Amino acid sequence: MSVQNTSKEEQQQYKKKKEWNAIKNCIPLINECLQLNIDPETYDDKYSRESPDFVFSNNDKSIGVEVVECYPSVRKCKTKNAVEQESFEKKICNEFKKNKYLETITETEKLNIIIYRKYPKKKKRGTVQEVCHELEDLLRSWYQKTNPQSERNYISYIRVSKTTCCNVIYFNSASRCIPVNWDDIKFCIEKKEKKYKDYCENVKCDEYWLCICLPFEENRNMNIIDYNGKENESMNFLSQCSFSRICITPDLLGRNINWIKEGD
Repeated sequence: MSVQNTSKEEQQQYKKKKEWNAIKNCIPLINECLQLNIDPETYDDKYSRESPDFVFSNNDKSIGVEVVECYPSVRKCKTKNAVEQESFEKKICNEFKKNKYLETITETEKLNIIIYRKYPKKKKRGTVQEVCHELEDLLRSWYQKTNPQSERNYISYIRVSKTTCCNVIYFNSASRCIPVNWDDIKFCIEKKEKKYKDYCENVKCDEYWLCICLPFEENRNMNIIDYNGKENESMNFLSQCSFSRICITPDLLGRNINWIKEGD
């Protein structure tokens, strides 16, 4: 779906589905706490709210979940007072999300596409358009169950799986071993902590959880946090946070979730 060409209502629906995609990994614990049987793959408007983003309840207890996206690369550029420079891979992914063939085959069911790059020797890097053309050919091959038609100069192969919320395209980057910086996590928590009283006034819940979503394209390992010598400070900070639970989660289901603050 091209978000720019949709109505406000459709854009809001798209936003809520992205947020649902972020909290999918929290659903098993929510089911356990509330004795519910929610299917993570099935987005349901009845759980959707605004401030907090979602509310789950049974007859005795309710949990509000707020979602915040964490973009270390953007924040790093802002602190240097410089314009964000998108990586070559990110440009390819953003461009291909607008691909007409992709839009055609994903009108009802969305896709996760992992791109495995080819590293040819002594060859000039291709343009965004050239790589996207090759990516489309590989996607057609996957969808039609045929052999690729064009020569593969930039992409070794792709892995495709189905999802329900939105198309996700990313490279299988070796840089995913980079830890997430504590200051970036703290920044996200402080941003939502300022609105905590508003959440309590808007929807009364027994617990409020904060889900920090780390988009896959950020190439960070959410299970490794670089505290920069601030381990004790971070523990004290988290203990004083109003949220009962705080986790770092990817925007893709089937991956680990890192609970940095757990309930009593």
